Amino acid sequence: MHKKSIVHILTKSRMQTEEFLTEIEALSDLTLKYWIKNIFFYKWDLINNRSLLKKLDKFHVVFRNYSNKSDLKNQVIEISKEFEIIYITTILELQVNTVNELKKELGHPLSDDPNIFRNKFLQRDLIQKHNKELWIKFIKWTPETLDLKLIEKKVGYPFMLKPVDWVQSSWVAKINNKDDFQKYLDEYKDFHDRLQARWVDNKELIVEEFIDGNIYSIDYFVSIWWEIHISKPVKVRLGIDVWVNDYCNIARIQTEKTELEFKWKRLKAFISSTVLATGIRNTFVHHEFKINSKWELKTIELNGRIWWGRLELIKRAYDFNLYELLIWPASKPLKLKENNIAVNIYASSRGILKSINHDIFSEIKSRQSVFDVKFDESYIWKEVWLTKDWFIKMWVIKLKNTNYPVLSDDFTYIKSIYRDLLIVEELEKQDIEKEESKILKVISKVKKVFKNN
Repeated sequence: MHKKSIVHILTKSRMQTEEFLTEIEALSDLTLKYWIKNIFFYKWDLINNRSLLKKLDKFHVVFRNYSNKSDLKNQVIEISKEFEIIYITTILELQVNTVNELKKELGHPLSDDPNIFRNKFLQRDLIQKHNKELWIKFIKWTPETLDLKLIEKKVGYPFMLKPVDWVQSSWVAKINNKDDFQKYLDEYKDFHDRLQARWVDNKELIVEEFIDGNIYSIDYFVSIWWEIHISKPVKVRLGIDVWVNDYCNIARIQTEKTELEFKWKRLKAFISSTVLATGIRNTFVHHEFKINSKWELKTIELNGRIWWGRLELIKRAYDFNLYELLIWPASKPLKLKENNIAVNIYASSRGILKSINHDIFSEIKSRQSVFDVKFDESYIWKEVWLTKDWFIKMWVIKLKNTNYPVLSDDFTYIKSIYRDLLIVEELEKQDIEKEESKILKVISKVKKVFKNN
């Protein structure tokens, strides 16, 4: 069978974003080089933009919709009769398990434990049992049974508190004292109620020691034979003005300075040890980690998917397409072509987004390194927050420059001014509770309709 394809599992709403163009460009390059057919599956109504479909067909990109998981499986099996499906992928964390089910259906190799990317506790447990050098203190508990005295004794302050599963990076908090701990538990009840309204019932939390130092991420592909093909590291600067602050990435940085911060052999050994411990294979991995003051590498989280933002960043910085690691594993990004930073802006308080500060907006656009600014105006006059359900990214500011000092100055300026960019009118707590009550009632009615059908 000579015809090859990649199957992508997405949603219609994600395919209508500007970020989707990054994915299409990367796959178009793949088609021109290797003649790969790319098939995108999404749920419910058909996309009816004929001009778009005709254009994408030239690049061997096609769309197919499905009604339910069984229909999706049947369609993928049918496609496999005509094409050799070399990989099944998604950028959506909530679809990772679906991808694994499809791989299993086709007989594709899976990681030793397919739940490795959906369970933060499992990741930590496997890694630490394998290599004591990677060990950090952690405990798994439910909110009802959390014992602060035991936490203080076994972990100590500061410590991190986060849900085990199903909420991506939402509601991750650094706890500095007893007051922070109590505040987290008080507000977690509301968060848990929201999760239940979305058919998610996560009752477990992880308590782990806070790792000092800088946070980084790196993307790599692990083959079916556990061969590891690594891209380049990205530094992540954290938001310091919000309470939930460990995963609140404000900027992703890929520069010549970032590369110089690494001992490359030690980084590769760290990745190899992590892959060996977890039994990960036949998957892209987005690996978030920290380097502490002792230059020890500690895993924060593993994600089994390729992400459009990272795809774009690596393409701009190194002119390298991450998807090529699938087809030609020997390929790798070489010399840095241009320093790049992507700054993500989130609402740092809950309320109604009334407007933006146009003076600040003009100042940012005038900076030499800023080449693209995207703002989602659909959030105007809507409720926003950092959030209790998921991260709402309303603004992306992209910078690039071959001159690192100029880029650094521009980035420093944006850091000093960005928190005043969004004009948010905070909601009264009573109004919030009323609105949430209405939403929960509507969702309850929808649940009953589904059960009846």
